[in-house]
Amino acid sequence: MSLSLVPPRPDDLPCPDCGETLVHVHTEIASGAFRTQAASMPQLPIHYYDCPACGTCWKFATRLLPDPIRQTIRDAQG
Repeated sequence: MSLSLVPPRPDDLPCPDCGETLVHVHTEIASGAFRTQAASMPQLPIHYYDCPACGTCWKFATRLLPDPIRQTIRDAQG
């Protein structure tokens, strides 16, 4: 019997900008908070997606929203 610490990700979602199916990029377990108490907050799976059609990145924890950090990294790379 094996246990997985990362729950299965949801089905691929449509891009809120163009409607194309988003592509799963990465999943991490985190609180999503940017503060010192983040470690004591509930840890959630955060799924990162990218849209191959319009080139926008999205992250999904409790809702789908744009991820400006991933967009900045993507723009700097290319």
